[in-house]
Amino acid sequence: MAMMNDREPAPSHRSPTRQRVTDAAMRLFGERGYAATTVAQIEAEAGLRSGSGGLYRHFGSKRELLETGVREQLASARSLDQFIDDPQALREASLRDRLRAVARAGLARLDEERDLNRIILRDLRDFPELTRLVRENEMRRIQSVLATWLRAQAGGGTDDIDWEALAAVLMGAVSHYWVLRDSMGEHPSGVAQDAYLDALVDLVAQRFAAP
Repeated sequence: MAMMNDREPAPSHRSPTRQRVTDAAMRLFGERGYAATTVAQIEAEAGLRSGSGGLYRHFGSKRELLETGVREQLASARSLDQFIDDPQALREASLRDRLRAVARAGLARLDEERDLNRIILRDLRDFPELTRLVRENEMRRIQSVLATWLRAQAGGGTDDIDWEALAAVLMGAVSHYWVLRDSMGEHPSGVAQDAYLDALVDLVAQRFAAP
């Protein structure tokens, strides 16, 4: 399945303590928000003495720590195809089964990157450079790859479909379900995940069949 990850591998020369600080910060930023998280809390979460200034031996500021954490998570995140159980078997599956597998994979990827997604939604508007990075290197990249994959599933006779727009709609529907469920504990509609994905898949599949 052509849902490959074109990111560069994350650098491997970081010290274990620096990585602990980065991981602890991203957890706390995800749970509490960037502004509500203090340097002392990050140090304590990372196993350093709270208030000791140990964080500054690895990062110049809390802002630099956020920027590093976001960049590293974007660089190391697994590609969408790695969340699909058996992409080889999907080649013989129906269109609806293929679409459902991709939608499920999208939700699984959002779950795995929960802290990063919460930071993106809640905090990045105050960091234009990081917003640009996420938009260009993550969201638009995935949209382009998904549009190419959708076009390949359709075969011939569907030149009237705007594949980029269809990919954006599919991504938006999956992301919106995840965001509401994550923020409220369960989706406010009361619609179960499988039922939601079935309805979404039916709508997308109908677009493939439309003249």
